Amino acid sequence: MDIRQLRYFITVVQEQSYSKAANILHISQPSLSNAIRKLETAVGFQLLERNTRRLALTDSGRIFYKRSLQLIRDFDNMLKDLDEIKQLGSGKIAIGMIESTKFWLPKVVNEFKTSFSNIKFQLIEILGKEKVYQSLMQYDVHFMITNQPIEKKEIHLIPIYEEKLILLTHKDDVLNRKGRITLHDLKDRDFIISKVGFRTREDILKAFEKEMLTPQIMYEIERFETACSFVEQGLGVTILPESYMKYSPNPNLTMHTIKSDHLKRTVYLAYLKDRYLSPAVCTLLDRIQGFFK
Repeated sequence: MDIRQLRYFITVVQEQSYSKAANILHISQPSLSNAIRKLETAVGFQLLERNTRRLALTDSGRIFYKRSLQLIRDFDNMLKDLDEIKQLGSGKIAIGMIESTKFWLPKVVNEFKTSFSNIKFQLIEILGKEKVYQSLMQYDVHFMITNQPIEKKEIHLIPIYEEKLILLTHKDDVLNRKGRITLHDLKDRDFIISKVGFRTREDILKAFEKEMLTPQIMYEIERFETACSFVEQGLGVTILPESYMKYSPNPNLTMHTIKSDHLKRTVYLAYLKDRYLSPAVCTLLDRIQGFFK
């Protein structure tokens, strides 16, 4: 049994077809069938049912498939680790980030480049807890800057800063005449909020819930930029992280701080505990933490 056979087996299962898998793997169908039979001989049990028109895993094959996926992932990740070990002060750092990160991260990177001028960067906006977790596990990124409090044993999570969530209104909104705005003032207003699965949405709804209120959600968005555009057109109000508005002022929008112990969020660094991180990546992680001290 070798890695090549496992890749063949996984592809057959995923494609549910020997012919489709053979085409993807660029081998003949008879060669692929023979490789799967040799794999079954090596493990000592049948992996695939052959008495149905559609390929199906046996009970033992189902367990073996899950373990094979894990083994292939670990093997591929090891190759990435070895490549990064050889790169030393060069190579690429891939960072997963939330939207508001772009307003302070360039400052950290600018300082970092004075010591690691040959490092290249790949910056990827990754939102939603499951996507954040999968991106780390699949080695798509070296680390994440996220507001998702991921509670997984494989993940090391470091809080780096806490910030307020602030109300955003159009400059001509009648709310701007009030000396003090509360969540009660928003209960009948058209509300703009991140879609389901986004942590900012959960934080905002929790604040309303604590005051036994339910906002009138009219628009669900993915990007804060979209929320700002809708408020600018007078379509409603929204609540966004303070850092986003602080670094992206708009004369047509007015910011308000609402007194609430729950309208805040924590931003974290997240990375795999067992992954090799090059000296350059470790230095960048230290610089990010130092930026907020």
